[in-house]
Amino acid sequence: MISETVEKIEVPWEEGARLIDECDYLFATDVREIGELTLGLTMAEAKLQAPTGAAEATGPLASLMIGTRPIEEDETCRLFYLLFDRSHMISYTVLNESYGKYPELPEAFTGKLFRIFSQSHLLEFTERTTYASGGYPGVLMHFEIACLNHVIDVICTAPPKIAVGKPKTKPAVVN
Repeated sequence: MISETVEKIEVPWEEGARLIDECDYLFATDVREIGELTLGLTMAEAKLQAPTGAAEATGPLASLMIGTRPIEEDETCRLFYLLFDRSHMISYTVLNESYGKYPELPEAFTGKLFRIFSQSHLLEFTERTTYASGGYPGVLMHFEIACLNHVIDVICTAPPKIAVGKPKTKPAVVN
């Protein structure tokens, strides 16, 4: 995790999804099973920062960096904590976003960074290759969180718990 938080407030998942979708960018800062088959995710909001000046640009590519606007977490950014409980978990994948494809028809989703799929190739794959289906253990849901360096897909039977917080310490810079 980037930092501990002063305050972490659990919100209804729909509100958490809306708040995540308000962000311009997200970094996945922690992805792990916090218990057997319970997936915990920490996402840090990131924003465009002020243009890089000559003093900040260093190294062999310094001249190319002048005027660029880094995407970083700052003191105004929020942290999002998502918990997918083991009693509802079917599968999850973590993809290097450089290799991800934007969903194409017949896939359908709502949301920007927190995507909720009504139809997806991953849902079809899950039903074809596992015992999980709409009948057992229940209606399958596909959530996708699109971050700057990762795309995280979760197949489950219930939405995640979501909490929102603010960093307590100086934000980390992720390159």
